[in-house]
Amino acid sequence: MFQFSFIPDLSGISGMLPSIHGDADAAGAGLVGFLDNVLNSITGLLAADAGFQWFPGIAILGLNMHPSLVHFPIAFLSVFFLLEIVGTWWVNEKMRQVASAMLYCGAFGALLAVTAGLYAANTVPHGQDVHEIMEWHERFGLTVAGLAVVLGIWRFLTKHSLSGMEKALFLLLSTIMTVCLIFGADLGGLMVYGHGVAVQTLQQTDANQHHMHGSGDVK
Repeated sequence: MFQFSFIPDLSGISGMLPSIHGDADAAGAGLVGFLDNVLNSITGLLAADAGFQWFPGIAILGLNMHPSLVHFPIAFLSVFFLLEIVGTWWVNEKMRQVASAMLYCGAFGALLAVTAGLYAANTVPHGQDVHEIMEWHERFGLTVAGLAVVLGIWRFLTKHSLSGMEKALFLLLSTIMTVCLIFGADLGGLMVYGHGVAVQTLQQTDANQHHMHGSGDVK
């Protein structure tokens, strides 16, 4: 006979379930006993000594919320630029309306990310070798946020009705914004993964115990 070791043992749960007739159930109290056991189980799971913590990645950041916010404007503004280019090329107003929504969300997210980034720049410890990288990262971020707000207000006021020259200028500013977004994100990754900025515990890999993902082996 085959044994399926991956099937969990549910015998412990049976003690929590009330019996059909309600006389031999958990704690001998019918549905009330069942609910009491469920609440006790949840309380034990959420107890501090159980080792459970809500959003440990966010908790370890403390007041530095920039890493948690910065990915939203990157995603929204990148999708906006792609939809705007395609919608303009194929004269698809529906697609450009979706692009407008992405632009509004990206502009709002960029303002939040820049605000959090300016705070982090003054509070996160970093060396002199990283300071210049951080300054350029800040300049790119401010440029992206400024252009996103300008383009968002412009789009909201004009409601997609742009002439030929206005449309060309709009696309030019959108391109500049996207280029600054790419370079700013690259410098942000360099600071974190290249210099360990805002990383509390740098990962140290034992050369004799290097885990290869996908191979199932530890080499």
